[in-house]
Amino acid sequence: MAEERKRSNTGVIVGILTAVIVAAGGGAAVLTMGQQRNSALENPDAMTGTDPTVAVQSAAVTDPVPPPAPLTPMQPGTATLSPDGSISFIDESLTFSAVLPKADANDPIVKKLQADAQAYLDKKKIEARADFNERKKQGAVEMSWEVQQEWKYSAKAGGIASLVGTNYEFTGGAHGMGKTDTKIVRTDTGEELSLAKMLQADRSPSPAITIAICEGLKAAKMKAIQSATILDEPITCAGPTANVKIEDAHIALAPSTEAERFGGLFVYYDPYAVGSYAEGAYTLTVPQAVFSEDMRPQYKSLFGGTIPPTAKP
Repeated sequence: MAEERKRSNTGVIVGILTAVIVAAGGGAAVLTMGQQRNSALENPDAMTGTDPTVAVQSAAVTDPVPPPAPLTPMQPGTATLSPDGSISFIDESLTFSAVLPKADANDPIVKKLQADAQAYLDKKKIEARADFNERKKQGAVEMSWEVQQEWKYSAKAGGIASLVGTNYEFTGGAHGMGKTDTKIVRTDTGEELSLAKMLQADRSPSPAITIAICEGLKAAKMKAIQSATILDEPITCAGPTANVKIEDAHIALAPSTEAERFGGLFVYYDPYAVGSYAEGAYTLTVPQAVFSEDMRPQYKSLFGGTIPPTAKP
């Protein structure tokens, strides 16, 4: 598809609060505030010489990589199922692909993702065909819809896995739309959990997480648009006028520098969730030390260490 359909660049926040903000065509900066000196297992020299109070890293930013193209071979009008459960479909009205994590055929997590993808494909086939036929009836330019999905594991520990899914759709208009979804599941059954269920009843939602996300978004906004606002309204983190809603975010568990532990959270705000489409998406990172005391006892032991600097949301 055309370049303008590609998904917006994403910003990332790390630390109590750490922010990576990416602007279209620009560079990326990582700002760490109040983060203790820690080394990732994969790269023990990564933080050598870093000021424990403030550290800045810069790197060139390239265009975001779109989800993989539909799997091949495909016959027009016939869905193709790969050995790992990924699905592809193409006809004159729709091109669809859902790329899933590689796993055994009976893996309960992938089987559930596959069922969800198939149901979504069935829905989009009907909608895309109706749009195609209507365009043809009106003599308008024929146009094929496009849907690309991809699921990846963000972290695993103690029989629990966290996944992040990206979805890109073009159904006409000036540009396509990208969005994020997340899941926390038990690895043995595929049963879905949620962060809310992992928190103590009287700390769900966690005030510590809510404030960390809000303050992180402020920092990201200042870096990206030089204004800590949402649609021109100042960001407020607490009280009756608070305007950063945790329920508008998608939250995944992040990996850790310690084995069999989660190091924190990845928090995703899609375009339009906390600003205009032109701002793109925001991705925030909250370390487990901020909220671990709010976890239920059976889950608290699964959190430790820090999020590796090389971990990508």
